[in-house]
Amino acid sequence: MGRKTYKQMTKDEFIDVAERQWVPIVLLGAARPNLTSAIPEDRVHLVLASGSFIDPRIVEANGITYSGVVGGMDIYRYDGKDVDKGYPFNKDHYIVIQHPTKDEVLLLAGPIKDDEHWLNKLPELDPKIEILEFKGTVIEPNGD
Repeated sequence: MGRKTYKQMTKDEFIDVAERQWVPIVLLGAARPNLTSAIPEDRVHLVLASGSFIDPRIVEANGITYSGVVGGMDIYRYDGKDVDKGYPFNKDHYIVIQHPTKDEVLLLAGPIKDDEHWLNKLPELDPKIEILEFKGTVIEPNGD
């Protein structure tokens, strides 16, 4: 069994993601949750998130069951220690959970490592995926 570790973020930091009802979105710059500020900017290559505040889910990961799940976030970062192994990128997955007693707080369980943690390249994205650079401001796909 794994152990539970949690970070926190405000519900406002995730509202633009949750409004899309589980449709993935890329988060850039100021649209990223504050917790990513602990990672040097030159190491964060991609942040993908999806979720919804409607109808929270129950999710199992690495032998742990999480209830109140309202989203997920993948942070793709460069890790120089793994370059020689052929895996310059690490994907850290976080499960976004409603706080049991504080309505305006979300818990992030993770990072959860799975078989996609060590990567030799970043994932290919749908060219139509929305990109959010500032909270509430969407960059249209392909500059359209």
